[in-house]
This record gives sequence, C-alpha cells and structure tokens, in this order.
Amino acid sequence: MKKIYLTLVSLLLVSLMASAQTRIYTPELRAPANNAVGQMPDVVLDWDAVTGQGQTITYTLQLAQNADFSDATTFEPTIFTAMKMNELKFGEYYYWRVKATDGITTSEWSDPFIFRVANTVTITAPNNQSTQNPDPLVKWNPLTGVTHYDLQIDTAYSWAPEVSGTTTQLNDVFEIDENNAWAVGDNGLILKRSASGWAGVTSPTTKKLFDVFFIDNQFGCAVGESGTILFYNGTEWTSSTSGVTNNLNGVYFTSPTNGVAVGNGGTALRFNGSEWTAETTGVTVDFYAIHGLDENHIWATGKAGNLAFFNGTSWTKSTIINRDMLGIWALAPDDVYTSAKAGRIYKFDGNTWTEIASGSTKDLNDICFIDETEGYAVGAQGTLVYYNGDVWAPIASGTTQNLNGVFFSSPSSGYFVGAGGVIVAFQGEGFNSPYLKNFSLTADNSEFRFNNLLFGHTHYFRIRTRHATSTSDWSSARSFSIVARPTLSKPANNATNVALDTLAQWEALTGVVRYTVQLATEQTFSDPFTFETNGNSYRFQGLAYGLDYFWRVNTRHAGGISDWSEVFKFTTINSVTLNAPANNATGVSRMPLYEWKDIKGTEKYLLQISKSNSFADVSEFIVPKNFYQSVTQLNVGETYFWRVRGIQGLDSTNWSNAWTFTVTTESGIADQPSQAFSIHPNPGNGQITLQLADNVNVSGIEVYTLVGKKVFETPLMMEAGRPAKLDLSEIGKGIFLVRVNTSQGNLTRKLIIE
Repeated sequence: MKKIYLTLVSLLLVSLMASAQTRIYTPELRAPANNAVGQMPDVVLDWDAVTGQGQTITYTLQLAQNADFSDATTFEPTIFTAMKMNELKFGEYYYWRVKATDGITTSEWSDPFIFRVANTVTITAPNNQSTQNPDPLVKWNPLTGVTHYDLQIDTAYSWAPEVSGTTTQLNDVFEIDENNAWAVGDNGLILKRSASGWAGVTSPTTKKLFDVFFIDNQFGCAVGESGTILFYNGTEWTSSTSGVTNNLNGVYFTSPTNGVAVGNGGTALRFNGSEWTAETTGVTVDFYAIHGLDENHIWATGKAGNLAFFNGTSWTKSTIINRDMLGIWALAPDDVYTSAKAGRIYKFDGNTWTEIASGSTKDLNDICFIDETEGYAVGAQGTLVYYNGDVWAPIASGTTQNLNGVFFSSPSSGYFVGAGGVIVAFQGEGFNSPYLKNFSLTADNSEFRFNNLLFGHTHYFRIRTRHATSTSDWSSARSFSIVARPTLSKPANNATNVALDTLAQWEALTGVVRYTVQLATEQTFSDPFTFETNGNSYRFQGLAYGLDYFWRVNTRHAGGISDWSEVFKFTTINSVTLNAPANNATGVSRMPLYEWKDIKGTEKYLLQISKSNSFADVSEFIVPKNFYQSVTQLNVGETYFWRVRGIQGLDSTNWSNAWTFTVTTESGIADQPSQAFSIHPNPGNGQITLQLADNVNVSGIEVYTLVGKKVFETPLMMEAGRPAKLDLSEIGKGIFLVRVNTSQGNLTRKLIIE
C-alpha cells in the first residue's frame, strides 16, 4: 500500500513540474525606460521576447493615459516585439503594458511603464542674447512623428525693462501684488513700485541691503550688511537692533511675530514680534538664502551646500552637495529647490537631493516658483532659466547684467532685478506687437533663416511643432539683437599719413543689399561726398594732401536702413619719405639712383638736388615714379643735398626732409646695394636670367628708362632661390633700371642692353 501511495505522489509532482515548464512568461518592457520624458509622438515601444509551448508567440499591447488602464487602447496582437505609436499628444503621460500568448497559455500583463511625450521643441542656435546679422539662421532639434513646425518672431516679449531711476546694484525684489513691489540694493537703496512706477523711498541706512520680505502692505523686513535689519510699518522704514555685525543675507517671515534672518558665519536670528535672538543651527559657514512653508518648515542654505532645516522646534543640519547654494524655494515638504553656482539646480523629494539640468553654466543667484509647474531662476550675465513643470531651459531676459533677485506674486506678474539698477517686469506671453511674423515649415526642416530684420532691435523667437491631432507648447523664447550699424576697420580711427588713393574697409554683414559711404572734411557731414557699394570696401581717390577726412557707413535691406557707423577720422600724408641714398651717406657714385617711398594716388614727384642746404641753386626733375636715375655726373668729393615733394593736380605735399650725401667714387650709374637678386649677362642682348636670394620671393617685375618711363612689366611669380628667364630684347638698346617687387620690398638693378 505504501508503494502505491508513493507512486501516486511521484506522478503528481511530475505532472506539476511539466505544467510549470509549459507556462508562458510575462514579457519585460525595454524601451522607453520607465519614467522617460521627451519621447517622440511616434515613439517605438519595445519589449523582450518570451517562449512558450505553442509554435507562435503573439503579444498584445495596451496604451493608456490613466494608471488603471481604464481608458486603454488595445492593439491587435503582433508577432513582433516592438510597435510604433502614432500621433501621441505632446506633453502627455502614457502608461503601457504587454502580455504574451502562445495559443495555449496567456501570460500576465507586464508591470506597466510610464513615459511622457516631448512637450515642445528645443532650440539650438543662435545663442541666447547674441548679436546677429539681419538674416540669422535659427536651428532646433528635429522631432519625428510631426508634420509641421511653427515659428514666431517679434520685438515684443514676456519680459520688458522698467525705469528704476538708478544705476545702483539691486540685490533682491519682492512683489506683494500686481500693484505693489519693493526692491533693495547697495548703499541702503530702497525702491517702491506703485501704479505710477518705481521710486526711491527714504532709507535709514547706507549699508548694502541683500534681501527683502513682506507679509503684506503693512509689514516688511529687509536685511543686509553688518547685521543691518530694517522694518516697514506701512508708512516708513526704521532700523532694528540685530545684535550681530555679520552680514545678513536672507530673511523669511511666517507672520509679523515670527521671522528668521540668516547670514555669514552660520548666523541665525529669530524675531518674536519685539526682539531678535540668536539660534544655533549647527552650521558655522555662511548662509546665503532662506525660505519656508510655515513656522514648522523652514530651510536655510549657503556655502559648500550646507543646509539647516527648522521643524518648528529645532534646527537640523545636513549637506546637499559640496557646492555653494545661492537661492532656495519650498513648494511642499517633499518639493524644495535650490539654485547654485555654475548653473546647478537641486531638488529635494523628501528624502534625497537630486541635481536637475538647468541648461545654463552661469551662477544662479536666486530662484522662485509660481506653483509646481512654473518656476524661474536668475543669475550671472543676464541668465534667466524657466521651469515648465517638466524641464528647465534658458529663456531670453533682455539684459546682460548680473541678475540677483526674482519674485512672482501671481502667474501674470513678477520682476527680476540686478546690477546697474536693472528691473525687468513680466508682461504676459508677449509676441503680440504689430511686427509679429509667423512662419510654418514642413517636418523635414530643422533650420530656418530669417531676413530683413530690424537693425538695432532685439528680436525674440520661439518654435512649436504639431501633427494632425496635437500641437506642442511653444518653446522657451530666445533673443538676439540685430547689429545696429556697420563697424569700420581701415583706415584706423585717427590714422595719419594716409595715401591719396586709399581703400576704406568695414566688417562685412550678411543679409544686406548695399552700403552707403560718406566722406567729408568736417565732422558734421554738412556737405559730404556720398558713394554706394555692394561690398564691404570702397576706394577713396583724389584726396588732397595734409587734410583731415571723416568717413562713415550705413547699410540697408528691404526692411530698413541701419544707423550710421561710428565716425572715423584720418589725415592724408603731407610729406615724402626718402629712402636712398641714405642720409649722410658716403661712397655714393657720381650718377646715383634716388629713391623715396611711393604715395599711392600721387601723379608725379618734384626732385631737387643742390650743393646748398638752402637749395638756393638747384637742379629740378619732374618724375612719374618714386625713383630717379641720375644721367649726369656729379663732382667727386662734393656734398649734395636733395629733397622731394609729391604733386597731384594743383596740389602738392610739403618738402621732404632734406638729406645729404657725399660723392667719393668714380663709378657710373649706381646699383641699389642689395644681395637680393642679380642679372646675367649684364651687359647683354636682352636675354637675361634673374637669380634670387634664398630668402626672397618675387611677385612682379618692371623695367624703366633712366627718365622713369616704364617699358616692360610682368606679374611674373618667382620662388626664392630659383632663377627666371626674361626676354627684354624688344625694348631696344640702352641703359635700363630693372625693378622687382619682392618680399623685402622694391629692389632695383641696372641693366645694359647692347
């Protein structure tokens, strides 16, 4: 009997094991990962394959927006382990799960995953607050599963600067309601915002004020440098004794009888309605910011990530991360944010702090939330980042000043403040001026070039995307400024010794059709010469010697005309610079070669040679080039003086400085002393070879008669150290000067053709 029972038990166990082996497993979801965000509206849902007893495994997918799948869409079973979605709604959360069947057994549903579809487009170029030409190219990260992109550009925006009446740095702002706000700053500055605008009010201190907080229009507090504390009673500000000399950097009140101020060295002071008393937080380094929810939930943070939390009874110390925390804001006990150095933002979920990307690397000096779906942080160099309930991203602030404080009293009203007395107010959505331009592009685009934008104006643009059943949110707005005017480059401002034929240049702009150039001899341009050009240069010709000239440029396109550029001044040359024979030279030949620096735009030169430095008895020569070869012999042992002036029409330069030389050799026509090149054969029949020195490159060759007439010219290019052959037999017999344009300047050699 025992054997029968044992046999039955064994058969039962084998049957159970066989049943377990044929059970189909539940699929495991793979992608997108659980809690993934930024997914495409045509996201591919992917899961792992499973095995079963049947020959064909099929999978059933459910997609829902409710966690209990009460609104689920069930897709037709498929043999594949992935399925592409279509036209999912932008910014919406979706739950999905999968089960498998082999025709015999069906698995359980997988554990559901959740993902969120991207809610907008991410702009990648141009950089926020950059300066652009009138035809900037904007770029964005493309999305799949969309049909169109919409672009808007305008000169009106959500944020607009307000007149503060000061250039003093502002450190914090607090808005009580849409009609009442306060800002504090250096030198004890206090500003009040009313319906008529911002105005200064009497302050009882000249110390820097770092933070301000209001309960209502009848009670406010500001703290600052050297333990400064001020109270506002609805009428005036008065000083309060803090009992400390450390800087106080932050203040927070839950009621007029319960407030906390924090500052340097871990200072924490509590106000009970009549006096301040010190409290111990466990933190000994500087506090920079404080915020709370009520008297039982207050957080203070600061240097090196030190954090102190007050639970209504005592303070508890902890550390976020070893990085300076500059701002803090609490939405709930399990929803607290800090802003920090280097663009960092950290979030507390009730247990741990997690870093969240802000899209910026600039220090974020303050942070503020409207609710759990909207927040702002401000920082260095005009940085403004916005939280849309999903991600943080930089948006245009309209300023490059360092920003120190931000505060909103409602979703439709808020301010940020900063260096230079800057105050910028939230104006609503913006993009509502008559200038607004709308563009619609198909989904195969990921860039777009604007054109004919307004010179000198700040423009704001944003992008969204759509498909047949959903339209995304607008992206965060970016701004750029269009250049106001051309930037001049050459001749440099206040340049001197400028040639009569000179090329004026300025930085090239794209997106323009023409430049207007004005030249005048007086700075008011009352009677200017006006020129037009398509390029970024214009050659001034026919200038007069020794005059001051003023010039400027503007540009235009179909949408407008730029401002005039800055006015540049230059002075034309009024004297010739001599080169050879050198001043006080000896050993000069009886038939020297005279050379001087060429003045572009000069028609001819007058050369005077005399035995007297008074030039009472002179020999004069009119020559067309900047050299002259003497054709008569000078006396050996004599000292001579020479000078040159330039001539253009009826105008002429001053005389150059007079140079002197002494003739001490019997040699004839002088070669310029140089080892840079040689001519062979010389004398010869005109078939010559030019040999260059190893360090000389030639870009052109000219041949002149002794009276300066050019008889040959070639743009022949010669490399250093390599010979070149020339046929000059056609120019006839005689004595000539061969001039080469080299990397060392213009060099001359005598050539005799027999």
